[in-house]
Amino acid sequence: MLGIVVSGFATKKTNIYQGYLFAYFEGTGPKEKQEQLRFAYSSDARNWYALNNNRPVLRSKDISQTGGIRDPHILRRTDGNGFYVVATDMFVMKDGWEHNPGIVMLKSDNLTDWNHSVIDLASLYPEKFGNVKWVWAPQTIYDPAERKYLVYFTVRFNGDGHLDFYSAYANKDFTGFEAEPTLMFRAKYGAIDGDIIYKDGVYHLFYKGNTKDKNGKELKNGIRQATSKSLKGPWKENFKYVDAYAGTSTVVEGSGIFKLNDSDEYILMYDLYTSGRYEFQRSKDLYTFTSKPESFTKNFYPRHGTVMSITREEAYRLNMKWGGIPQETLNDPYDFVADGNPIVTHKYTSDPAPLVVGDTLWLYTGHDYAGRQGGYKLKDWCLFSTTDMIHWTEHPTPLKLSEFTWDKSGAAYASHVAERNGKYYFYASTNGSGIGVAVADNPRGPFKDALGKPLLTNKDCPGATHWWVCIDPAVFIDDDGQAWIFWGNKICYYAKLKENMIEIDGPVRVVNIQNTGKDMDFTEAPWVHKHKGKYYLTYASGWPEKISYAMADRIEGPYTCKGILAEISGNSNTTHPGIVEFKGQAYFFTHNGGLPDGGSYSRSVCSEFLRYNADGTIQKVEASTEGADRGFVPFDNKNNPVIPGYNADPEVMYSHNTGKYYIYPTSDGFHEWSGHYFKAFSSSDLKHWKDEGVIFDFKNDLSWADKNAWAPTIIERKINGKYRYFYYYSAEKKIGVAVSDSPTGPFKDPIGKPLIDYKPEGVRGGQQIDPDVFHDPQSGKYYIYWGCGYLAVAELNDDMVSVRKETMKLITPKSPFTEGAEVFYRNGLYYFLWSENDTRSEDYRVRYAIAKSPVGPLEVPDKNLILWKRPEKGIYGTGHNAVLKMNGKDEWYIVYHRFRRPNAIKMGWAAGYHREVCMDKMEFETDGRIKIVEPTL
Repeated sequence: MLGIVVSGFATKKTNIYQGYLFAYFEGTGPKEKQEQLRFAYSSDARNWYALNNNRPVLRSKDISQTGGIRDPHILRRTDGNGFYVVATDMFVMKDGWEHNPGIVMLKSDNLTDWNHSVIDLASLYPEKFGNVKWVWAPQTIYDPAERKYLVYFTVRFNGDGHLDFYSAYANKDFTGFEAEPTLMFRAKYGAIDGDIIYKDGVYHLFYKGNTKDKNGKELKNGIRQATSKSLKGPWKENFKYVDAYAGTSTVVEGSGIFKLNDSDEYILMYDLYTSGRYEFQRSKDLYTFTSKPESFTKNFYPRHGTVMSITREEAYRLNMKWGGIPQETLNDPYDFVADGNPIVTHKYTSDPAPLVVGDTLWLYTGHDYAGRQGGYKLKDWCLFSTTDMIHWTEHPTPLKLSEFTWDKSGAAYASHVAERNGKYYFYASTNGSGIGVAVADNPRGPFKDALGKPLLTNKDCPGATHWWVCIDPAVFIDDDGQAWIFWGNKICYYAKLKENMIEIDGPVRVVNIQNTGKDMDFTEAPWVHKHKGKYYLTYASGWPEKISYAMADRIEGPYTCKGILAEISGNSNTTHPGIVEFKGQAYFFTHNGGLPDGGSYSRSVCSEFLRYNADGTIQKVEASTEGADRGFVPFDNKNNPVIPGYNADPEVMYSHNTGKYYIYPTSDGFHEWSGHYFKAFSSSDLKHWKDEGVIFDFKNDLSWADKNAWAPTIIERKINGKYRYFYYYSAEKKIGVAVSDSPTGPFKDPIGKPLIDYKPEGVRGGQQIDPDVFHDPQSGKYYIYWGCGYLAVAELNDDMVSVRKETMKLITPKSPFTEGAEVFYRNGLYYFLWSENDTRSEDYRVRYAIAKSPVGPLEVPDKNLILWKRPEKGIYGTGHNAVLKMNGKDEWYIVYHRFRRPNAIKMGWAAGYHREVCMDKMEFETDGRIKIVEPTL
């Protein structure tokens, strides 16, 4: 189990990394299948379990030039934004040992989906490497001095028996090298299988070396090390062997070094390739190692590989893809951050039953089998909890179906948990055996069968003729203390519960639901709640199921149907409502089939806001990937944030066509800004905003990018008497354009390629992001501004979808500048606003400059910082703004984002993609200088 002490390994559970991933190739089995990438998992770095039943996680024929890979090295990016693997491109089974061409390079954002490229040294660099024989065992390490990733590897040339380490920096895409590799280190007698680790200002290079006599005969071999204070060298060779087998008949290779989680110990592992063993020795200083080697326990036979620490979330993700993570690991309490819908992404969940106790929301769910099932397969239930709708904990299984010994169905269907007098009652349905009740002293369980028999069976369902009628319990305790239970399929039943909560009190009755229309008849999944004296019965209706709701003045009805509350859940025939109020906000829970390989039988729980109208009816719930506004708490100001949910990088526009205001944000809340669509919000008064839905989705509307939908800007232009809308945006660090006849889309890509994917002359760093479009009222020209790390401007052609490259100009202000330029004109001056610092920093903030021309030069006022954090208000990360002028007035507003209050500041760097959009008044001094903006709550 993650973080548990095993044989002197991890001693405490404080590190974010709670397990280990081993990348290797196999040493047994059919030879044609050995030289392929495989993964294994361990919670303690000693006991290892192969993922994917020890089958390859990637096929070598798909990623390599030779059809085989060996010696994989896996590395986490220093910024946490992904992973790299490099491996020897070699297929010994087919080609033998005579030659191999080079290196396989892999990159991934998530450990499960990989992009690949190959490097053939002889082809790429024929002058220096045309005579290369071997290119072996590549490794990667981050060089902070250069801010680049260094790839190093062993090279041998034909006619030369010496083995040397060469290196080159990877390019930014990690698809090749920046330049021709150069000699990094030449060991006296040659070296292979290097692995570098940094500790206390020193780089330690471990490798397999040897000792030879004056005639070149090998006398001894084993693991050695060289050290340096720089990756560029010089390297000092230490001729002492560090492995326990040096000088014996047992040979080793494939040295790998890594630090244990929550420990000051390092593990030096190596491949005993003639015996199929993998062993290790320990060290605390990387100079002295334990003398007695220890063995891995494993269910596979690895050859030369490497180990990387991983998080619990990553372990779940790997298990979702390939399986193999031990069940005891999966049963441990597991903390994770919800990132929109579905809430839970590491397993399939269904039939949500939320319960609020104090400041905690407990979420009980069904546990669907993994994807592509042919029917409903559920053997137990899951339990999650949160105090803020952001940070969640998964708890061990609260109840297994086997607890109900009377069950004959083998199916753990929908459940509901209620609390009374400090006891927790778990009502659970089965597939035909009835509804049982289990009891526990706390919401985590474990729950025990309270009766030894069903509470309700088909015999308690009058008028029904089908055998699956007795399902889907929902318990409601009214203000007078009376508890009620509702249930049923096709017919909705209800009854009183006795004070003990485990017996029916009185007759079973049928709920009278009046005024039902098409798709609003009761199917199953009732849920009862109360709001301002009214009773609400919410339920699944029709097929495929939608969610309808009805209202009543009494718990026993009659209920009057008020309509469809939610449409068909995405990719799932069924749906199942759950409604609670938590910390002043009502939430609506259901499930869909939105996860990869998900569907009607592999579902996923989601949440959204629930909002009431003035007459008590409920506003229709629209499904979204953002989900409910995680972290919501009531604030002391009703205006900010101006739109709900996670949004950032806002653009704002007044439309002369519609007479409305529009906000166009980045859809935020996606890990590392990986969102792929844009939405729009409209308002007539700048206070009440309508979500207009998705207006442009990279997955459907764009051919050249599918992620990193950032920082849009828009302009309205009347052409030949017709309004047109030109929408510019960032996509995978390039700038695109889309066009529509409506401010709410749909928008279409008119050119099928990026509008800007190049840097201005003289710019070496930075990114092509954050466009801003501006119409100069003096000249009538249209300009586009962009850049991160620099600020560029160019005129747009009259078609608005191409750039006049000859007008491109660099106008970066002489003031701290990062990104997010915004340009506007007022009283003869051009204003340039921008943000400085990293958007993940609490000190993200806004500065400005002025100019007498839309292309500069820019004049920076002495005091040009106008918007920054207010810790006393819990306001942080204020930046990336747009500016709005009220139509016909000299009245201005600044629209910007900040970290989501109040909890995002606790999320570290992740706060930078958990942001919300705000609006405040922007005022000017008489001389035109912008006054300091006071951000409001």
